[in-house]
Amino acid sequence: MQFDKETQTRVLRVAGERIGGDDIAEVDQRIAHVMDMHPEFDATWEMGDMAIYPQEIEGQVINPFVHTVWHIMVDKQIQDESPEFVAETYKRLMKEGLDSHAALHAIIGVYADMYYGNFRKGDSFSNLDYEESLKRLSANTEDSKE
Repeated sequence: MQFDKETQTRVLRVAGERIGGDDIAEVDQRIAHVMDMHPEFDATWEMGDMAIYPQEIEGQVINPFVHTVWHIMVDKQIQDESPEFVAETYKRLMKEGLDSHAALHAIIGVYADMYYGNFRKGDSFSNLDYEESLKRLSANTEDSKE
């Protein structure tokens, strides 16, 4: 999944189907699941195309579209065990006491920071750096407490 117009259209379509109570295709179930995990975004999804822009939600400025895509990207890494160390980190964080959503958010935080940092510099993403950063992540890490 990418941060492109096609993904925007797909996420907004799933949001509309979910709001309308329509059946959601199996291929889009991950998107719907992320939306279910974030009911605080529901009013934003009802805004249609405006949902792709940052919004103030529960006192924080957040972009529901970007947040949803990060969720899907990292969840796919965990489910596919590719790279394997992401799934291992997820399991370790839950053993350390984080619930599944908090563990996912902790990993997303690391992934997003690295992604944006590399993007700004024009560098390619380093799985080795990603792995090293996840090794340092723990349930006691401040970033893990979303």
